[in-house]
Parts: sequence; structure tokens; C-alpha cells
Amino acid sequence: MATWLQDVRYAFRQLRKSPGFTIAALLTLAMAIGANAVVFSVLNGLVLRPLNLPQAESLYLLERVTDNDTTLSYPDYVDFRQRNQSFDGLTASAFSQVSLNSGEGPSLIWGVEASTNYFDVLRIQPYLGRFFHDSDDHGPNSAPYIVLSYAYWHTHFRDDRSVLRRVVQLNQHPFTIIGVAPPMFRGTIIFISPEFFVPLLNAEQVDGTNYLMDRANRSIFMTIGHLKPGVSLAAATADLNSIAAYLQKTYPKEEKPGGFALGRPNLLGDQFAPGVKAFIAGLMLLAGLILLAACANLGSLFAARAADRAKEIAVRLALGSSHNRILRALFTEAVMISLSGGAAGMWASAAFLHWLSD
Repeated sequence: MATWLQDVRYAFRQLRKSPGFTIAALLTLAMAIGANAVVFSVLNGLVLRPLNLPQAESLYLLERVTDNDTTLSYPDYVDFRQRNQSFDGLTASAFSQVSLNSGEGPSLIWGVEASTNYFDVLRIQPYLGRFFHDSDDHGPNSAPYIVLSYAYWHTHFRDDRSVLRRVVQLNQHPFTIIGVAPPMFRGTIIFISPEFFVPLLNAEQVDGTNYLMDRANRSIFMTIGHLKPGVSLAAATADLNSIAAYLQKTYPKEEKPGGFALGRPNLLGDQFAPGVKAFIAGLMLLAGLILLAACANLGSLFAARAADRAKEIAVRLALGSSHNRILRALFTEAVMISLSGGAAGMWASAAFLHWLSD
């Protein structure tokens, strides 16, 4: 241990005497390792890891086989919800931008319009207050309730727990705040972080139009649910296709031909997955090339440094130092640079990812 501490102190003195080499090596490693950490984190978040939801492995969305379209009309959603035998529950959601006024002036925010069983199907519990449920469904515009995301409640209302039962204006219509979503819940699509959730029943107030009875208006962006235990993907697909065939026969003018398949909700099924995966593959290749270039640059730096230190090493050998001791000292320098550069790269990637997630 004493010899190792001597090597560390000697390596630190040598690196301090060569600030140009030390800074260049640290920056090279930090940029290469930071870039690879960012790329893998994005890959993990978009492709490898499922949504941050309970039992996310059993969550699937409905998409058309012909064009990977995930949109449905609200009447179609109701038929799929009531007629299927494969899901514990199906929930529908759409996205909208609204003007919200909590008394400090209007501001434009993005949120989710969802069926009243949205949180029940996703098995999410509120952080504060309550969520809306099917028991709140009493017809169009009968549930003027709003649930805030944790991030919006934290930044806009500054963690004020008395916000419950406060009335805010959504597109100049009164909505009562009934709850706050948990901190880690950001909806069902990784690309969008909604700031509020309101019932689809109030689409006329939120969007200015009532499409709940229009079978030709495919305003539902996503329909997802948990497969029942023991139900295979093939059985669920056959179940959905039988419902689709019934709808096409019953409503030939409004329904699009073609069957349905099940996709993963985190990448919106197969609609975004190919493009996202190709983009991430390109990023991985670029990050790998950066790492390869960094290794080549570091090799060149260490080779140049070894040439500059040839006289020093010769003197140490002449004074009786062993080859193993000299190699160990050089290896200690390399380890110190690697650990410091890696730590700097990881810190920079963590800071960048935190900024990106916000």
C-alpha cells in the first residue's frame, strides 16, 4: 500500500508538471465517454426500457396493420372497449394545447384528454387529491375536472397543497383541480410530457368541437390497455380483428379497411419505431467513431509523452529502478487520467440528460 501511494503521488506530480498533456487527455476522454453515455441513455430510454408504469410489460396499443395508424374515433374506441375479451381495460387519449388561466394570466400548455378510466387502466395512484373515474361520466361536458402533472404543480403552483378544488379557466371554461399526478408519471408516450389531464367527455370545451359521436373523426391518438393474464398476442389480435370486421361491415362509409395489431406504447407501436431506431443506430455509430478517435488520439498523446520522457526513464534505470516499478508508475498515471476523464464525462452526460429531460 505504501508503494502504491508513492506511485500515486509521483504520478500526480508528473501530471501537474505537464498541464497541456493532462488537460488534452482529460478532455479527450471526457468528450468520448460523455457522448457514449448520452447515446446509451437515450437508447435505454427510447427502446430498451418500457414506460415507467406498473406492469408496463403487459401494456399494448392498438394500431392498424395497413399503415401503422394508431388513431381511432371515439365511437370506435367505445366499441373496442366494450366488445373485446382480451384486455383488462382499454383507455383512450388525445393531445391538445390549451390556454390555462389560474388567475395570473393565460398561458399555453400541452396536456392529455383521456377517457375517464385512464388512470384506473394504467394503475396509477395520485400524489395529491384524486383522479377522475368512470363514475364521473354523466355525458358530454359532465366532468369539468383537471389533474395537474407533478412538474407543472411544482413549478407553477410551487407545491401548494391547497390547490385542490381551485377553479381554473381552460380555454375560458371553468375546470376544478382535483388532483396531482405522481412525480414519475409523464403519460404514455416518451416524446411528450403532458402538464395536465382532463376527461375526453369535455372535448367540446377543450377543443371547441364535439367529436364524441362522430365515427369518421379519428381524434383518439392512442388506445392502450393491459392484456389479461394468459392471453397471447395472437389471440388478442384475432379478437381485435373480429371487432374491426364487425365495424367495417356495420359502418362501411366511416371505417377504414384492414386489420389491427398490437404495438408497444413507448414508441407508439410501429409508427415511430423504425425511424427512432434508425436514428439511434446512427447516433451509436457516431458515438463509436468518436470513442475510436479518442483512443487513437490518446495513443498518440501517450506515445509523444513517452518520447519526451525517454531521458527521465533512462536516468531512473541507471539509478537502479526496476522495469516493473517504472511500468507501474506509468500505468498509475494512465489509470488516474482514465478515472478523472471518465468521471468528468459521466458528470457532463448526467447534466446534459437532466437538462434534456426537463
